[in-house]
Amino acid sequence: MSGLRNASPFQAIDVPWVDHEGCEVVIVIVKATFEVDSSGRCRPAEKPSGIRFDDVPYDPKRENSSLRYPSDLCVQKVGTDVVVIGEAVSKTPVQHVDVAVRVLQRTVPLRVHGERVFYRALGRVAIGPAAPFTHKPIVYERAYGGVAEDFSVVEERNLAGVGVAKRAADLVDRPAPQIEHPGHPHTTSRDTHAPVGYGAIPSHWAPRRGYFGTCDDAWKQARMPLAPKDHDHRFNNVAHPTLQFESPLQPGDEFSALRMTEDEFFSFKIPPFAPLVRGVFDGRTVQARPPIDVLLVEPTRRRFELVARAPFPIGRGKEVLREVRVDRDG
Repeated sequence: MSGLRNASPFQAIDVPWVDHEGCEVVIVIVKATFEVDSSGRCRPAEKPSGIRFDDVPYDPKRENSSLRYPSDLCVQKVGTDVVVIGEAVSKTPVQHVDVAVRVLQRTVPLRVHGERVFYRALGRVAIGPAAPFTHKPIVYERAYGGVAEDFSVVEERNLAGVGVAKRAADLVDRPAPQIEHPGHPHTTSRDTHAPVGYGAIPSHWAPRRGYFGTCDDAWKQARMPLAPKDHDHRFNNVAHPTLQFESPLQPGDEFSALRMTEDEFFSFKIPPFAPLVRGVFDGRTVQARPPIDVLLVEPTRRRFELVARAPFPIGRGKEVLREVRVDRDG
């Protein structure tokens, strides 16, 4: 194959890959980066984000770090992932802020507290008052989750979090969850509500890990290192379950975030993004307009990324893929 010809204004790469059925393919990944002005108008970013080959951890020095940015590499997703990287913002010091993300008709609220710890109170372990703040990162490290010191209790949906322990007494004077759903508050050590957040989920956390498939002895003997036969493409979806959309988002769909910027409300409509991707074989050309499968938003930076991908079989004999092209969107 002679490689990729990119005639579009977007970032694009072609990546050789082996899919879960063992077929050799080339994945064409296209990314557009936009900036949003104060009126909500979108323009191409002066410095567009590159295509990420690896996950970028929030804290590289921490073993169970959450992700700052997810990798862009995979063959296929289901629908669209919406990933939001940001913080809760208040103009004056407060003990908590209610934030929200809205996409289409779905609103995902969170309550973000200042620093707070567990303490003994009348025979139980409760959560103390929060310290005032003006800016607080919305990361899984501050939500419910974590691993007990002896590994007897593990919150598989958020290995980076706080609040998990073998005994309630083990939590005294330790950090308490600061990020929660407003309808499911954490007030004592007995509260074990589902972890919440807006960021990407690592592949070894639940529920992603469960979608990889059954890794039993039969898989090891007959298919390894290929994915199991019951592999589900949802394994490639990185968004928190509340921000995964079964049907792909479309240009014109609106995104908004509340209290995640200095002016409280941040909103935009997805601009036109429909790259035409062509695979050139011997004697024929196959074309595709891949859907948007990632919307990654950074409200504080007033920018966002759109990602689309199209896989093409490499083929053999007279059906060999000779070239892939990305043309300006229509």
